[in-house]
Amino acid sequence: MLFLGLIWKLLNLLRKIKRLKRAASVILVGLWSALGYAPCYADTDPAAVVTSFHTALTTAMKADSYKHRLSIVEPAVAEYFQIDTIARISLGGYWRSLNAEEQADLQVLLEDLVSSTYASRFKEDNGQVFSITATETITTDRQRVKSTLETSTETVTLDYQLQREEGRWYIYDIVANGVSDLSLKRANYSAIFKKGGLESVRQAILSNIADNAAEQVE
Repeated sequence: MLFLGLIWKLLNLLRKIKRLKRAASVILVGLWSALGYAPCYADTDPAAVVTSFHTALTTAMKADSYKHRLSIVEPAVAEYFQIDTIARISLGGYWRSLNAEEQADLQVLLEDLVSSTYASRFKEDNGQVFSITATETITTDRQRVKSTLETSTETVTLDYQLQREEGRWYIYDIVANGVSDLSLKRANYSAIFKKGGLESVRQAILSNIADNAAEQVE
């Protein structure tokens, strides 16, 4: 079990290296297929990336346990989110003080946090409906995909910020009802780093991941 754990961590670290993204994508195709649906490799259409992520969330909501939901959400986050950008912006200027190993470790933790957050929040299928409403250009390599989530009690606006990297689009921020998740992360983690350094940030993220799992009532 220790050996398998080390292998899994190594794969997570390797996934961050740009030159291995193509190989990682091939592996993820198999994971998606095993789950009964396939991602849309939308090299030129950021709206299709968001739609594919919504499909993963909709599928996860039908799952019968947190563990099952997590197994669906994790490949989607790995495939569609630009975790290196999220990690860099979350720490602000402190990011440059980290060595390569520390940066990679933080990226793995943040990817786990994003996955556990969605697996905990989207835990019940009550007929929620996602809809894409518009796509806007931010810069040459950045797009905003505007969408809504209709529930039985409210309509939530979800604006996805995407960046193009090596010909593909990746999500780096989601603005829910006008509140930027990435801005919240930056305010929180940069403040924690200022007081207690990287280890304090790591412990805060690990605590959030544990809270996401503990909140589940299966």
